[in-house]
Amino acid sequence: MSKCIRASAALALAPAEAAAHAFGARYDLPLPLSLWLAAAGLTVALSFVVFAFALRRGGGAAYPRLALLRLHPLALAALRAVSVGVFVVLIAAGLFGAQDPFRNLAPAFVWIAWWIGFTYLSAVAGDFWALLNPWKALYPAGFRGLRRELPAALGVWPAAALLLAFAWIEIVWEGNAVPANIAWLALGYSALTWAGMFVFGREAWLRSAEVFTVYFGFLARLAPAEMRSGQWSLRPPAAGLLDARPVSTSEAFFVIVMLAIVTFDGLRETPLWAVSDSAWTAAATAGLLLTPCVLALVILGACALIARLTAAPMMELARLFVPTLLPIALAYHVAHYLSYLLVAGQVVIPLASDPLGLGWDLFGTAHYRIAAGIVGARFAWYTSVVVIVAGHVLAMYVAHRLALARFAERRTARRSQYPLAALMVAYTMLSLWLLAQPIVEAGR
Repeated sequence: MSKCIRASAALALAPAEAAAHAFGARYDLPLPLSLWLAAAGLTVALSFVVFAFALRRGGGAAYPRLALLRLHPLALAALRAVSVGVFVVLIAAGLFGAQDPFRNLAPAFVWIAWWIGFTYLSAVAGDFWALLNPWKALYPAGFRGLRRELPAALGVWPAAALLLAFAWIEIVWEGNAVPANIAWLALGYSALTWAGMFVFGREAWLRSAEVFTVYFGFLARLAPAEMRSGQWSLRPPAAGLLDARPVSTSEAFFVIVMLAIVTFDGLRETPLWAVSDSAWTAAATAGLLLTPCVLALVILGACALIARLTAAPMMELARLFVPTLLPIALAYHVAHYLSYLLVAGQVVIPLASDPLGLGWDLFGTAHYRIAAGIVGARFAWYTSVVVIVAGHVLAMYVAHRLALARFAERRTARRSQYPLAALMVAYTMLSLWLLAQPIVEAGR
């Protein structure tokens, strides 16, 4: 969790005490934590049994859509203009505004309203980032540039590396809440992005190296709605994951990085993470880089077992089933950050009227009082339980669907899910244990 989020929470709650995940006193569980973990793991295990015997072939990538809204080209242009305007205001706030993170819009908006809020928007409403991306909007679509060809083998490896770098800035770097630092990083990333578009073409760079296009695009596969060419439609939840064609190796690793970031961020708030202040930066950097490697080895181990049970190539199985972890990554993100979004995210309301910290009141909200009591540790804990279990059950469902599409025999498809089921049950219990450490008391 970024230090900026902690700082914003402290501002929102002052002089009240701020605690991790929730705000105020910790929650005393009515039952021992071990029972909660066992119940969550058993629920996921039972979902495996239900899906194994109830699901039939079909219901894959071809799914029904219900058109909701078609955005007029003028409305699309207006939305892009608003996105670009917000981007410019944030740069100006970082460069010319007060450098106190409590008085500047840039830190709270970037780390809370955008990074957390847009993650949830993408997972609920579809890929609106493809519509609002300011770097895409500011680069002319018809501008040819050099149009060098990106090597196909490059995949999304550049985006995966940039996601790890962004996570390091969020989790590890001490200066991530300084408005000027945020502005200069945004300008540097802008230069990199536009240079890549100039050399390799706008769409090619967006697909391969624009980290937020890849990140929000993956999350949008979970959404019960999708945006295509200005047409907003409803569809079954997680329908975007039901394509039986395996993703590339680089895309599979990108998904693993998404899961690793939130896992490591949760691990740091447990008794397992006991690092001195002098060694904290080096240890956190090493932990952030090692976590996706460890997760990749665990997942490859599970896929090796599936390969032995089904005689299918291990790497093909990994590229097929790794995207089924996306619901788990989103669930952990919601459990970890939702309380902060609901409480600390309110800081954006007064700061929107005074983005540079100069004493303005542009929209009459500068004196808005933060409603700190809208959530607490009890809310955070029950939210964690519900979303973690739901995320793993949804992941199990998608994995079964993909297995039925991949293997001709239902028995083979069912066997292929044994290692994944064991992995997901174990990860359910581990996730809840990690989330429980800063939220709950030991229990009665």
